[in-house]
Amino acid sequence: MSRKFERKTRELLGTAAEPGGAAMGGGLTVGTDRLFGTSAGFPHVVELDLARVHRNPDQPRRHFDEAELRSLASSIERHGLQNPILVRPLPQGEYLLIGGERRVRAHEMLGRKTVFAILTSGDPDEIGLIDNVQRVDLNAVEYAAALARLIDKHGYTHDELAAVVGRDRTDVTKLLAIMGLPGEIREEYATEFAHVSRSVMIEIAAAPAELQDRLWERAKEGASVKAVRQAKRDHAKGGADADAPQEDTAGDADAKEAVRSLQASVKRILRDVAVVREQRRYLDPDNRDRLVRLRAEIDAILDGEEGN
Repeated sequence: MSRKFERKTRELLGTAAEPGGAAMGGGLTVGTDRLFGTSAGFPHVVELDLARVHRNPDQPRRHFDEAELRSLASSIERHGLQNPILVRPLPQGEYLLIGGERRVRAHEMLGRKTVFAILTSGDPDEIGLIDNVQRVDLNAVEYAAALARLIDKHGYTHDELAAVVGRDRTDVTKLLAIMGLPGEIREEYATEFAHVSRSVMIEIAAAPAELQDRLWERAKEGASVKAVRQAKRDHAKGGADADAPQEDTAGDADAKEAVRSLQASVKRILRDVAVVREQRRYLDPDNRDRLVRLRAEIDAILDGEEGN
């Protein structure tokens, strides 16, 4: 093949690094394909040797359900792989697995030597997290740990991280709070009680530290989100035992409404404080003074409460 013809062929197939395309490892290129008219964002699907696909040590998912893997393997055997895995090219024709470890494990179960893959040059942690969330939900601890890794790696604010993963900022903040739970709770959850809902884990993470162990014991027994919230309310009303069923001993309707109003106000304050904490680098002198006055007001309220 003449050099001129070879160069022209490479240009047509988009396999030469040029302004319209980005060169990737292993001799493959993602870019505009002039022959077929596809854009630079068109998925580049290849068939790879499984032996050349290396597991990502920062894979968000830490636990794999054996029954789910067998079911997935059966589906792939019957219908083929409908969604290729995601990989990032490495030097010498090797690849880093970004998304699809369940699919890789299913292929290994079936004894297959190759797998279809889409090449990507994006951030491995971000793409791996999004891929897992879009397919089979990560458990609460896996999700929170993956979010925390992205913050450590990129220094994201909660707002920036929410935009990356496509979640509301308050959801991201609540999920990250799970990483503040005692290590024993997180480990026990991951190994034995991952069926406890994400919402229950978020409620436990938002509870006072001295109450978290008791709430976790109730969650293991099957307590619902509603039950966990009630236990937190009972605790806040006066240190009532959160493990024991409580009778409604509140006063008249006015007193109940006052309690509900107070709880709602405190929650709003906590949410607003979280926003201020995230945006504190933009504080000007006026707003800083307002915060100082607010702190004084809160101290006065708490001092008065202690004096009663």
